[in-house]
Amino acid sequence: MNRLILLLYSMLFCALVSCSGIGKSNERVKAVEKSDSCKLDSKNTYEVYIPERNNSGEKLPLLVIIDAHGDGKFALNKFKEGANQYPVVLIASNLIKNGFEGYDGAIQTLMEDVRQKYPIGKTVFMTGFSGGARMVLGYALSHQVNGLILCGALANPDQINALHCPVISISGMDDFNFMETAQYLFQEQLAPVNLKIELTNASHGWPDSLMLANELGFLRLSCQAEDIPSLSKSQLEMYCQHQQTRIDAWKKQGDFLKALLVARNMALTEPFNNDKAFASTYEALKTNPEYLNQMQRLEKCLNFEISVRQPYMDDFRTKDTLWWKNEIRTTDEKIKTEQDAYTKDMYKRIKAFWGIISYSFCNQATKEHNAEVLNKTLSIYRMLEPENPDMYYFSSFPYFWNGNNEATLSMLNKALKAGFSDRSQLKKDFPESISSKLY
Repeated sequence: MNRLILLLYSMLFCALVSCSGIGKSNERVKAVEKSDSCKLDSKNTYEVYIPERNNSGEKLPLLVIIDAHGDGKFALNKFKEGANQYPVVLIASNLIKNGFEGYDGAIQTLMEDVRQKYPIGKTVFMTGFSGGARMVLGYALSHQVNGLILCGALANPDQINALHCPVISISGMDDFNFMETAQYLFQEQLAPVNLKIELTNASHGWPDSLMLANELGFLRLSCQAEDIPSLSKSQLEMYCQHQQTRIDAWKKQGDFLKALLVARNMALTEPFNNDKAFASTYEALKTNPEYLNQMQRLEKCLNFEISVRQPYMDDFRTKDTLWWKNEIRTTDEKIKTEQDAYTKDMYKRIKAFWGIISYSFCNQATKEHNAEVLNKTLSIYRMLEPENPDMYYFSSFPYFWNGNNEATLSMLNKALKAGFSDRSQLKKDFPESISSKLY
């Protein structure tokens, strides 16, 4: 009798423990947001966001974010909405940025550190903006990655084909790098099947949070991995409905190119292609007369843009400030008054291209200590982008070379106030007697 009571008591105790364990594992885990650094390299710092989870044992996919300027917090905030909707762990580097040597090793150190500390599975997505996109691409070419979102920069067909995962390109039609995406718009049969293109009018910058959430949803729903929780059928249906709504909206606005690209992305990707409406919409749009007319206009603009790029580079060396003042004023007027959207975007891209040339020439002139080239280029740069932080930064060098520390400090503070954030480069270029006095 006593043995029977003891046995029943033991069974009851085990059941209570088991129930208690289940209750704890099913408890929702609150979202986490923090800054962290790698154990093996304290300078390799990063921002972390883990959305709310079903339980502490649940592992999520990882999204690694590389910002061109190393602004991890800014870039991470762009993806929080998407991470909450399509759960992933966000990691955004504060160290890796444009011109960072050894980025492959730094990313690898970051990934290994994150795996030791946070609830992630084997699935890895990566994203980057501008130079960050190029570094993400370079890393993915030699490491296993499950999907990429490249913003403001793209790659050649051989590189994209070498990646055995979806590659989403988000490109602004008024972005000076639009040419890299445009090559895939005219001969779609030559475009890599894994390339998914989205177009915006966001110029050269991170797209908005809604667009990024949309693309994260594309990767998350199309990724068939056993190590991460699958999303529900209702989420897939809602996503497909949303894409159909986007297509209908673009068609209603007369933007058939953007509508076609969304339909193509969905029609050529599992599991979205189970909805045959995307394929039929894609095929119908390809022969739509209004779409064909838009493509002819776009091709004409791109051909003109290509034809003027080299002459404009030469003009930086040969034309005086007055000529450039007139050229900039004329182009600004065309941007303001042009009615055709593709032509307006073309003039915006041309002007942005001048800004890139200005930056490149100024950067080279500072390295070569060439005051003549620097001052001439700055006279154009100031007219083009009067509040550009890099322009202010380069403007400090002539004062510094002439020993005018007060004016140097004033210009550097203007650069910092305008958004210049590369303090490490500043410390390399200027002595501590200057850098220590900055705001």
